[in-house]
Amino acid sequence: MELTKLYQLLELPKVIIIELKEYENNRKINITSDLKKHLLNRELWKEGVKTLQELIGDDYKGIKILWEMLNLACESYIEYEKKKIPIEIYIETMKFCTRFIKDYKRVYGEYKFVWAWWFPRQLSLQEFRIGCLEYEFIESDKKIISIHIPSDAILKEKKILKSLNDFINFRETFFPTWINTKIYCNSWLLSPVLKELLDKNSNIINFQKFFIIESVDYEKLSALKWVFPGHTEISDNLPENTSLQRKMKKYLLSGKNIGCAKGYLNPVYTTFQNKKEYKYTLTKEGL
Repeated sequence: MELTKLYQLLELPKVIIIELKEYENNRKINITSDLKKHLLNRELWKEGVKTLQELIGDDYKGIKILWEMLNLACESYIEYEKKKIPIEIYIETMKFCTRFIKDYKRVYGEYKFVWAWWFPRQLSLQEFRIGCLEYEFIESDKKIISIHIPSDAILKEKKILKSLNDFINFRETFFPTWINTKIYCNSWLLSPVLKELLDKNSNIINFQKFFIIESVDYEKLSALKWVFPGHTEISDNLPENTSLQRKMKKYLLSGKNIGCAKGYLNPVYTTFQNKKEYKYTLTKEGL
């Protein structure tokens, strides 16, 4: 995979591509094999990203570290090929950086990449986007699979079911040793409080139905940054552009909190039903 081709596949903004090429033309650092190992090792990710940032120096817009990680992403594609994982999954997975760059522009008025700390998951083939959801393979004290919800995810029941079905096929084909691993989700989207604020037919409430809740942390404020992008404090200044914003603002200003909940996927959705050869189809609608 060449960088110029990757830029196009990820549909990066043209101005970002120009800045990436400028950095490449003036680049003066090299990534050592040890640093690369750090960036690809879950236990050493934080240290590796910090070392890389120090090596790069001033990088206000995150362009330099984005280039370095996209360069590593080209090497990651070699691993995709070895495993015969479809390129469509590679593209959708790596597009997380495009999504966040555009989200930052929408909220703050400028393009900036501030998610370098998250990128090692994709680089090390431990997180994949399958349909509307992302799935992260985590192995530390024990093995779990964690579901993440992209900001552009459409949580319609059919899309969720397709994502889960495609992932079960994906796991069976490419990660068979993870077949019996529990699938978790830890998100504000699972908070029981939302049932008080949203219609029972809302996509968020529909998403909650897929999980069995294990615990709830009512102190977490993670919902704030996702529902009110750019805002870090509860105040009268919170926007009221959507029904969810209006209801949540009123709820938060009353002194209550949304919190965050952890749950595991109901086993009824984890049964592998199709034993045929794995085939991943990416519809135009899913792009």
